[in-house]
Amino acid sequence: MTNKDLVLKFVEAMRISDVQTLDAMTTADFSWWIGGKPSYLQTAGEHDKGFFMGFFGSGGDMFPNGAEFNVTGMVAEGDKVAAEAHMNAETATGSVYDNSYHFLFEISNGRIKRMKEYMDTHHAKVTFGL
Repeated sequence: MTNKDLVLKFVEAMRISDVQTLDAMTTADFSWWIGGKPSYLQTAGEHDKGFFMGFFGSGGDMFPNGAEFNVTGMVAEGDKVAAEAHMNAETATGSVYDNSYHFLFEISNGRIKRMKEYMDTHHAKVTFGL
C-alpha cells in the first residue's frame, strides 16, 4: 500500500468513526495537532492517541446521519503526505458543518505517526461550541 493509499483509508476510517481501524493504522506514539489557539478553540493544539480515539469514538453522536468527507488532492514525498479534504454533514443539533481541511501526515513503518490539521477553526467553534 502506498502512503497515499494509507491516507485515503485513514480519512475514510475517520469519516465513519471506525476507531478499531484508526487504532490499527496509527503508531503507539501517534500525535494529532490541530491549528488554532487553545484559548479560542478547545480542540486546538497537540493531542495524544487517546484523545484522538476518544474524539472519533464519539463521531457517530456528532453526525448521526453520517458525513461526506472526501480527499480532494494529495501530494506525497518520502514519509509525508499532504492532503486537502472537504467535509459536509448535518450535526446532531441540525446545523450544517461544511469545512475544508489541509492535513499533513507523517508515516512510519506503514502507519500514521502524526497528523497536523488545518481548517476553519471559527466555523468549528461556532458549529460545535468548542
